[in-house]
Amino acid sequence: VMERFALLAMLAMVSAGCAAAFSPSTLHGVASLRRGKAPALAPSGRRGVLSLSSPVQGQRGTVSLRMTLADSSAASEEGKKEVSEGGFRYFARDSPEGPSKRFRIVLMAGFETFNRELYKQAAAQAVEQCAGLEIFVFTDADIDTHPEPLGEALEGADAFFASLIFDFNQVNWLSDRIKAIPHRFVFESALELMSFTQVGAFNMKAQPGKKQGMPPAVKSLLSKFSSTREEDRLDGYTSFLKVGPKVLKYIPVDKAQDMRRWLSTYSYWNAGGLENVVTMLGELGRELGGLSPSYPPAAAASAAGGGEGVEGPLGALQWVAGFFFSSLFNGDAGKVEAATARISAPEVKEAPNRGLVHHERPGHYFATPREYVEWYYGRFPERKGWKVVGVLLYRKHVVSSLPYIPELTQHMEGEGLVPLPFFITGVDAHIAVRDSLTSPYERGAVARGEVPANPTLSPDAVDVDAVVSTIGFPLVGGPAGSMEGARQADLAKQILMAKNVPYFVAAPLLIQDVKSWYQSGIGGLQSVVLYSLPELDGAIDAIPLGGLCCGDREFCNSERDLKSCSREAGEIRLVKDRLNRLTQRVHKWTTLRDKNEAERRVAVVLYGYPPGIGATGTAALLNVPKSLLQLLQRLQMEGYNVGELPSDEEDLLRLCREADEIADTGRAYRNEQYKEGGGGTVTVERLEGWMGKSDTERVSGNWGGSLDRSGIRTVGSGSAAELLLGGRQFGNVWVGVQPPLGLPGDPMRLLFERDMTPHPQYVAFYKYLENSQKEGGFGADAVVHFGMHGTEEWLPGTPLGNTGECWPDILTGSLPNVYIYAANNPSESLLAKRRGYGTLVSHNVPPYSRAGLYK
Repeated sequence: VMERFALLAMLAMVSAGCAAAFSPSTLHGVASLRRGKAPALAPSGRRGVLSLSSPVQGQRGTVSLRMTLADSSAASEEGKKEVSEGGFRYFARDSPEGPSKRFRIVLMAGFETFNRELYKQAAAQAVEQCAGLEIFVFTDADIDTHPEPLGEALEGADAFFASLIFDFNQVNWLSDRIKAIPHRFVFESALELMSFTQVGAFNMKAQPGKKQGMPPAVKSLLSKFSSTREEDRLDGYTSFLKVGPKVLKYIPVDKAQDMRRWLSTYSYWNAGGLENVVTMLGELGRELGGLSPSYPPAAAASAAGGGEGVEGPLGALQWVAGFFFSSLFNGDAGKVEAATARISAPEVKEAPNRGLVHHERPGHYFATPREYVEWYYGRFPERKGWKVVGVLLYRKHVVSSLPYIPELTQHMEGEGLVPLPFFITGVDAHIAVRDSLTSPYERGAVARGEVPANPTLSPDAVDVDAVVSTIGFPLVGGPAGSMEGARQADLAKQILMAKNVPYFVAAPLLIQDVKSWYQSGIGGLQSVVLYSLPELDGAIDAIPLGGLCCGDREFCNSERDLKSCSREAGEIRLVKDRLNRLTQRVHKWTTLRDKNEAERRVAVVLYGYPPGIGATGTAALLNVPKSLLQLLQRLQMEGYNVGELPSDEEDLLRLCREADEIADTGRAYRNEQYKEGGGGTVTVERLEGWMGKSDTERVSGNWGGSLDRSGIRTVGSGSAAELLLGGRQFGNVWVGVQPPLGLPGDPMRLLFERDMTPHPQYVAFYKYLENSQKEGGFGADAVVHFGMHGTEEWLPGTPLGNTGECWPDILTGSLPNVYIYAANNPSESLLAKRRGYGTLVSHNVPPYSRAGLYK
């Protein structure tokens, strides 16, 4: 206790300009309106109509706003107004002194647009409890869709509150407009925007000549609230937030009180939930606007009880700290008592920083994975033996009871997976994975001395077969780890390699609606969060599970996988087809480890592009024949069944080319020798069953009206027609040549026709690999695309963010896809990774030297 007390003394002496980067980088904002002026609103006593129709196509689709400010005569006797239609909502309640005595707050939700309804409810309740409070609720989307009303709202505001704002253009737009606002709270946003934080004498401006970041004294203090590991400092920050305001409220020093106001506001916001946000808004009005909120009796009683101080060591620390700082700043011990008496706000409704939840125990937080697992198997004993998947969740989403969380975990259970729903603050994902999750591999590797023992591994850690992050961002530091200088991909790699289980990123889009995703793909900041940053850690198979509801029922009902949406605009909705894709791929990756090497079935895909010029079995910058033979020999050494292999690489490639040529000429039709060698065939009837009605109609419509009429490697007619695939089988390894992309003479056709589909034989090739032997397929456990590069990842669909109607998603399906790619081409390899679910294995490029052919 005394050690922490000494460090708290250091904290209180940090000047207003030294506290930069107390919070991790993200974006949020609170904005207040100029007293006495509402943007383009009718004067009191009249009916005013503000109509904005701005068909802006972007990440949130088309937005149309119609805002009506009701006649004051229609409001309550206390002068309360509430207006809601469109992008923002206005709440106001006159104080007994009239409309001139108002404190206006503009609250902006950034990367948590889905919480807009919660903020609206909180604003309405706060206004009900606090006369003279005026609140506008915006989202960061309004910067693009409704800049004029937002700009007028910010002009002359009393307070600005924003959170989770990262977009560069949005940061610049806000920076120019919030400088004159007296009180500015910017939480977990871009550092450039957070530097505008100002609460009295407390601010987050960078010190002259120094890089913005935590001061040494603050770093030292935070280390006492976390482990000694440098990467855990931000987690110490979140722990400190729970203690700091309770101590600082007893210190009657202006600077300390300004810091306390900032910390308290952050604590209410960070804790989440309706009650906390209501109290936060009321306290802003009370402490900064001189208003007098009246809290409900239960809350007031709780606050009054809290005013007596806290029992135990923390209570003693508060008393000693108050007396010490009173003397330190030439204060008076009596002022501590006065400061205590002023505290009347309800305490923060706390939830643990980390814990586990389950939808069958709503409101209950499991403290450790061990406690959760013991309860889970006691409740569901029949599920022992199912694959266990750690699911990282945002704590604020759990506290806010967002419905997508039970929807996700229930779906996983319905597909035979045990979810381990682990909520975190966002900056501590690496701690949850490192210290609370383990695996048989990690224990064995530590015992063999292959990896160092983890000194902070919890005795309550449990085994997992995979980890799914719904957070995005880097594993280490979350949003804060996305900033330059804070990225620690090497540390994430060390943590994940120790566990040696698949690490997936699958999350709903939090700043993009499903309509813009389906129409244009994932873009902007959303693509960075879901793809770019997690990829640096080694995350695989990024899957958008849903997004913000667009509110366009007509559009959703026109899409196969979006029908029957029950969400309201701005709420998070999941797409069942994407949930299916996640669970299918998790199953395939995790069961791969269970199979004995001799039983694993592997498909290897070679290329023959451009067709007809002897390019079969080639790849850019790679000696395919020699590399292929070495791969098969290595598999044989590790226990895979590869049958009898040719001793010469050219003989190996010749066998594969011959099988492909036999299929191309039609000689494979009812050819027993071809089938004995492993050559693949699929009947039209079987392909229709594999594809389903919808995709069958799409392909048939583009290729002659039926699957037997494309003319590409198809023999016969009707449902008995056969699609010839080629291929050569070596034990449990099947080597085939990827089909031609389009028609002879037009091999690039598919790349330039958005609504085009691959031809039936191309589809049959991949469906044959995925479907089991019992179903008439090869039944691959994994596929290897051999070299740079194939064509499957270039097929029609959204540019980024596969939907169920994107052909790379349909064809790769559930197959783990290992993609061998040249290291000098990261841009095209990302297409294979993101659209084709490729797990990349890079190879070096051959050395270059002068040929001497030119002078």
